[in-house]
Amino acid sequence: MAAALRRLTPRTLWGRMFALYSVTLLCFLVLSLCTYYRVQFVREIEEVQDMGTMVAEVASQAVEDGVVVGDYDTVQRTLAKALHSSPFRSAAFIDVGGHALRISAQPRESARPPGFIVAMVSDQLFDVNRPISVGGRDYGVMRLSFDEAAIAERLWLLMRDTLWLATACVLLSLFAMHRLLRRWLGQLTRLQRYEADLSAGVAAATPRGGDTPLEIEQAMRAVDRITHSIRSSLDQRIDTLIDSLIQHKSALDEACSVCELDPAGRIVAANDRYVTASGHSREELLHMPIDQIGELLEPRRHGRHGASTLTCEVRLVDHSGRPRWHRRTVVPIFDAAKNVEKYICIEIDITDRRRSEQLALAHARKHEQAAAFARCALVESDYDTLCRLLVRAAAVGLQADYAELLEHADGGAASVAEWPPMQARRAPRGDGTDRAEVALRWGDVRGTLAVQGADDAAFTDHDRHFLDSLAGTFANAVERHHSSLRLRYLASHDPLTALPNRAAFGERLAGMLGEGKAVQLLIIDLDHFKNVNDTLGHAAGDELLLEAARRLLAAVPARAFVARLGGDEFAVICPPGYPDEDADACADTVVASLTRPFTLDGQQVFIGASIGIACAPRDGRVAEDLVRNADTAMYAAKQHGRARGCRFRSEMNERVARRVALESGLRGALDRGEFTLAYQPKQDVASGRLTGFEALLRWHGPHGTVQPSEFVPVLEDTGLILPVGAWVIRSVCAQVRAWRDAGMPGVTVAVNLSARQFQQENLVDMILASAREAGIAPSALGFELTESMLMSDPAASEAVLRRLKASGIGLSIDDFGTGYSSLSYLKRFPLDALKIDRAFVRDLPADSEDLAITRAVIALAHSLGLRVIAEGVEDAAQLASLRANGCDEIQGYLYGEPLPAEVCLEIFGGVAVESVATA
Repeated sequence: MAAALRRLTPRTLWGRMFALYSVTLLCFLVLSLCTYYRVQFVREIEEVQDMGTMVAEVASQAVEDGVVVGDYDTVQRTLAKALHSSPFRSAAFIDVGGHALRISAQPRESARPPGFIVAMVSDQLFDVNRPISVGGRDYGVMRLSFDEAAIAERLWLLMRDTLWLATACVLLSLFAMHRLLRRWLGQLTRLQRYEADLSAGVAAATPRGGDTPLEIEQAMRAVDRITHSIRSSLDQRIDTLIDSLIQHKSALDEACSVCELDPAGRIVAANDRYVTASGHSREELLHMPIDQIGELLEPRRHGRHGASTLTCEVRLVDHSGRPRWHRRTVVPIFDAAKNVEKYICIEIDITDRRRSEQLALAHARKHEQAAAFARCALVESDYDTLCRLLVRAAAVGLQADYAELLEHADGGAASVAEWPPMQARRAPRGDGTDRAEVALRWGDVRGTLAVQGADDAAFTDHDRHFLDSLAGTFANAVERHHSSLRLRYLASHDPLTALPNRAAFGERLAGMLGEGKAVQLLIIDLDHFKNVNDTLGHAAGDELLLEAARRLLAAVPARAFVARLGGDEFAVICPPGYPDEDADACADTVVASLTRPFTLDGQQVFIGASIGIACAPRDGRVAEDLVRNADTAMYAAKQHGRARGCRFRSEMNERVARRVALESGLRGALDRGEFTLAYQPKQDVASGRLTGFEALLRWHGPHGTVQPSEFVPVLEDTGLILPVGAWVIRSVCAQVRAWRDAGMPGVTVAVNLSARQFQQENLVDMILASAREAGIAPSALGFELTESMLMSDPAASEAVLRRLKASGIGLSIDDFGTGYSSLSYLKRFPLDALKIDRAFVRDLPADSEDLAITRAVIALAHSLGLRVIAEGVEDAAQLASLRANGCDEIQGYLYGEPLPAEVCLEIFGGVAVESVATA
């Protein structure tokens, strides 16, 4: 688009001005005509509409008079008169019966206007409808239709005449502007003649026409002034150039060594600088060939027939005997016949540049040697090779005769490496400038890197910096090598105990199993190690692990492989061919060793160890199977009392498979509706009445009913206890509501909380929300907690218990006496009751120790204002003993076993029932 506009734009100034004026005039004309036509169109429409309305008013009077008397001839004549000399095309009277009297105007002979004008008129004009009514009675409607073609014709004639007039004015204006611009701007073409005038040197100002515009006249005068100024400037520059050439010649004599040669290359003249630099006298130089002056450092480049410029570098010795380097340029001078008349030889002193180049080359050589040594140091791990590469890089980088790496010890300095090998050193000069050395340290070793140069060599500070960089790279490489060895060691060893780690254990076990021999594996786990970390801190735990590792190494056979697998878990691979009885004896020795007390921070700590033993290939042919079976045996040892060794048996895997099956079945048990609740009643000992229920979870899985003691720990370990526990709370709330609606007495229902549930941040909110959704008071609920749950974080536990207590919820300690049995929390926590574990109730009243414990617990609880609930009461003798010692409530098969909710409603639906057994 832009290229097309450039092609259409005129090249001359007057053409562009004329085009701009034409476009501007046309735009103005179009806008003006459009505005004018718009105004005329609107005015014409308004006049026609007003005229039509007036004609309709006049005609409607006559039509009303004729319609009243029924004279439709008069109506017809009135309509015909309305069409005469009016803008209407037709007129009609339509009575109330739908009969119409129509009159049309005579067709006119005229040119048809354009259709768009007729369409515009039709859009703006509307037929005139006038209702005919006399005395409130309607007789019909008079309708007058406009003649759009006639109106559009008048508008078209107006537009055409106006357009012709505007076109004539535009053409006249363009013609006048064209003539004036050509005349005014024609003066600028005279500027083209000034080129010839300037070349001939006769340019002068000439008179202009009187009608030339002022701006053009001023431009012409400015060109005249510039012309004369250019001529004066050229004269001055020629004079200045001549003076400059003379000055340049003098400066050349001062800055360069210059001599003149004859065509045969002999010196015929020379300036003072050339004489001084050549080392000869002026008399000796005259007629001496130029090739005999100085030592050529690079060959000359000759042109054809000696007619080209020659360039070379030469080494000279001045009068004082110092070497100098010159850049020699020999330029031929030609005569009129293009033959060589003479030569001009110009020599520039490049001694400083030459020395800078040598320094740069030396620096590049040192940088190259340092970089090459750094690359080798990254990949080379052999210490002796690194030392040889170091002295070689130092010697080559400094171009020294000899380089040596010395190691300092108490007995003196010893050579570690030298370059070139087996070369005797010469004695250094007295000033020591031909020797350079730097001190370095790699690891715990101190040493010196020394170089010795040629007889005329002197080392600089830059050279010593180069040696420093090599020494630093060497020290880093050695340190990196040591770090790599350390990392490889840490990759296969435990950093705390220095025993092989799990990775090294796996490699060793896989290698021994690959040999096909019998392998005895012991997996050792320290008992109660977490208690040490929690009570004495991790530093004490680390100290215990170190001592345990030392005892373990002392207790196993000499050729046994001992590893720490992680945490408090160790492994021992007995020597190949070890029999079962020896492995069992080894396990007993380890248990005895780790059972002895550990002294940590002046305090004796007892831990013990549980050991699982497996033998390959009987208990597994691959490492993974053997370790898994040894782990299984180790967990069996923990389940059977800890501090013992247990050999793997095939039935142990059945228990593991049972647990896996339980976990798999529990995953979807809640969604499948396999969980139910049973409610065990509680009885007040004094009155024998019902005091409440305890909700107990039951699971009826795909393979039958599973005991809570078997599936609840799996729920805890997998975290499924959280959704299941929430379901239990919601179900209990809903059941309490259902019992209340059925008329059961208002008693509380206790729910057991697990440790994971108690750690939920929204536990209290969830409980209150469940009670609110069921429409019961929170006081209808009670919760039973174990001592270990509360003591894991007493501060957080106290905050949760106080929120529950503030809501009216009852709180009790379950299985009191089997956990921490800390008395301080009984005073600290807002509790309501203690539940004596069934282990103390089972042998009452025959067992005197259980009886003493029961009495102490009841007395302690009553002194703190707490109720006491005994669980597991199964006979009257137990009840009588508990009543005699002041127990408040009982729970057990004597009063009632866990029952479904509907059975509880049938049995306890009325008022509180007396006990089935009385004292």
